[in-house]
Amino acid sequence: MKGWSTALLVLLLAAVACGGNQGAGTRTKAAPDLASTLPAAEKVDWVRFGFSPDRNGVNPHERLIDRKSVGRLRRIWRAKLPDVADSSPVLLHGVRASGKERDVLYATLENGSLVALDAASGRRLWLRRTSGPKITTSSPVADPARSLVFSYGLDGRIHRYRAASGREIEGNGWPAPVTRMPETEKGSSALNVADGWVYATTSGYLGDAPPYQGHVVAVNERTGEEHVYNSLCANVRHLLSNGECDSQRSGIWGRGGAVVDPADGSVYAASGNGPYAPSRGDYADSVLRLAAPGLRLVDSYTPENYRKLEAQDLDLASASPAVLPRILRSRTPYLLVQGGKDGKLRLISRGNMSGRGGPGHVGGALQTIRSAGCATFTQPVVWRNGGRLRVIVAGTCGMAAYRVATDAGGRTRLRLEWKKDYRTTTPVVAGGVLFAASDGDLLALDPTSGRLLWSSERKGAGGTIGDIHWESPIVANGRVYVSDESGTMSAYGLPRGK
Repeated sequence: MKGWSTALLVLLLAAVACGGNQGAGTRTKAAPDLASTLPAAEKVDWVRFGFSPDRNGVNPHERLIDRKSVGRLRRIWRAKLPDVADSSPVLLHGVRASGKERDVLYATLENGSLVALDAASGRRLWLRRTSGPKITTSSPVADPARSLVFSYGLDGRIHRYRAASGREIEGNGWPAPVTRMPETEKGSSALNVADGWVYATTSGYLGDAPPYQGHVVAVNERTGEEHVYNSLCANVRHLLSNGECDSQRSGIWGRGGAVVDPADGSVYAASGNGPYAPSRGDYADSVLRLAAPGLRLVDSYTPENYRKLEAQDLDLASASPAVLPRILRSRTPYLLVQGGKDGKLRLISRGNMSGRGGPGHVGGALQTIRSAGCATFTQPVVWRNGGRLRVIVAGTCGMAAYRVATDAGGRTRLRLEWKKDYRTTTPVVAGGVLFAASDGDLLALDPTSGRLLWSSERKGAGGTIGDIHWESPIVANGRVYVSDESGTMSAYGLPRGK
């Protein structure tokens, strides 16, 4: 406790004693954290699930939290939300909201509402509701220009709000429809944004009850211009109505939804169980490469055992594609990794999805291995540290890291580097630390070995989190934020001193 004043120590002990009983917008009493003093010029935004358009899950700009400091994380506040946020929040810094410049968290709730919280205290700034059937597990996105936030509503539309005030901006096609069947079709995955376009995907609800088909929808932020790709009845270029397509399912429900390739702007998505028949325009259980922003199908990859995947409910689309950066000295420099409900990881060449010979081919994965983490329901982390490139995958029976290795002949493969028994949702890396949430515990790990560095269950952490479903953390500006199934949002930060 060296460097702490007596007064600050008293405040921290009070936080430990009462941290679990915080109401809406209240703050756990704790010592001031370093993030609150970080200059605005050094702060970064976390505008989308997975941090970057390719969903790599890495914040490369984190300067306060690292492997040396992470053991000092303490809960700064815990706020009660109006409903469960079964997703991940996004963050904008320096927003002029409620008469003050502040950092703001935005979360999409299961009931289709978008809530804005003061990131320093957890106090609610505003709440905007939508109406419609059932639920959503989508995450919002913020415009990188920092003035707008987009969120999926229960009416089957993406809504556009002012980041500062929450005022909805309608007109020019907004709010933008992404399904015409909200009773049976929903936005499950996180929204994405890239180059002025907002991307959404659709799937069915729990129980796989049709009618529904997997769509990818691109909406221009400014004009509302909309493009649609249907993974079934792909010859139809508008949103499908009930009865318009005889083929069913093929939901796009991986947490990452639509993934944007930084190499050329292509959009990748993975579809789930349903018919595969390219002659009819049906591309279920496939990795899809779409040209942006018009969403023309360039090519697709489908496993040889697609019939088995459909028959046994082993969706290829339980995860979204993980796009790897260009690999020097490889004969296949542009790759992606696809995890699935069948417990397999497939290494696929994006160069083999160029559309030569027409879209749609079966087989051709460079490598198919059994995942050490079993079935994948999360977005893998793609982390380059020095000369090593790793893919870290959280699965139903553990977490595993794979090194992307290229031999002297230019042959690139995944090699298991470490495996741990942690069962978590989608992890992220910031400051060289791997963060992941499990039931009742927020974990910080060494991504090079899987060694535990810190846990929110530890004595002195100020309190832990509740159970989780799809919730996963974000890390920015010396803070870690995560929601849970108890309908709360928690923030952890670094106190001053040691």
